[in-house]
Amino acid sequence: MENYKLPLQQPKQKISKASLEIETVPADQFTYAQLTDYYNQTRVDYLVPMPMNERKLREYCRVYDLDLALSSVAMLGDEALGLIMIGVRGDTTWVTRLGVVPNGRKKGVGRKLMEQLIHNSRQIGAKKIMLDVIKNNVPAHRLFSSLGFKETREMYVTRRPPKPINVITHGTHVETRDYQESLELLKRRSDTPSWLTDSRSMRNAGNLAGLYAELPSGGKGWLVYQNTVFQLARLVIETEAGDPTEVATALLENLHWRHQIQDTICENVPLDSPHWPAMQKMGYIVSFERIEMEKDLAE
Repeated sequence: MENYKLPLQQPKQKISKASLEIETVPADQFTYAQLTDYYNQTRVDYLVPMPMNERKLREYCRVYDLDLALSSVAMLGDEALGLIMIGVRGDTTWVTRLGVVPNGRKKGVGRKLMEQLIHNSRQIGAKKIMLDVIKNNVPAHRLFSSLGFKETREMYVTRRPPKPINVITHGTHVETRDYQESLELLKRRSDTPSWLTDSRSMRNAGNLAGLYAELPSGGKGWLVYQNTVFQLARLVIETEAGDPTEVATALLENLHWRHQIQDTICENVPLDSPHWPAMQKMGYIVSFERIEMEKDLAE
């Protein structure tokens, strides 16, 4: 499909809401370079900076099953005012990367993009739409609520800086698991993952490894994670027997003993996760919080 040839720039003129005539154009009409530029323009003053480059955007689309034909760019003439992307898995869609350039805000651009996404979701037979909104992003939360999205839970985005581990829980037997074995472990998870932490996202991201632990107390559990050169990420912890805090502590001690120089990022940890106390004990800190919301399209 021929790319939509447009300049990569923000609107130069102040836009009045009365004269705003926005067109939503499918995102697959643009190059990845254009989409990256539009996205970064919407994030210049964002609550949590999330800069993107073209390589990262391509990877993001692949890992989270984004459909650019169903995603949209808001255009005013030849100027890009905003962007929204949509992930599709089964009968569920996911809102991501919604943003409006500073000069286009409070003029209905975000609402128009969301309405287009809801329409596109209905067109493909989706039954539910999911999204995450950063806590305290009041305008976005208000917009989603007005469109029928309801809060389901709050989640932490956490980080653990590199920190040496000298003590391993005594008597614990730990075995490593390779990529394929880690995928098999993920089939046994009992949590309710978000789109970011879903097993399909884990599989698409690759570089997975795992640990399986048996404690002297009878506790058992496993941990699957993504292992890259500089960072550990996408941690999934499952307690199969025993106390979740004890099992998670043993697993995390062993993980960070093996990877002492790597930074660790763990996104969308539910506030009521039984493993969060162990993560806190091991030095994980909250970077910010997200609110998960859903819209039932059957209503």
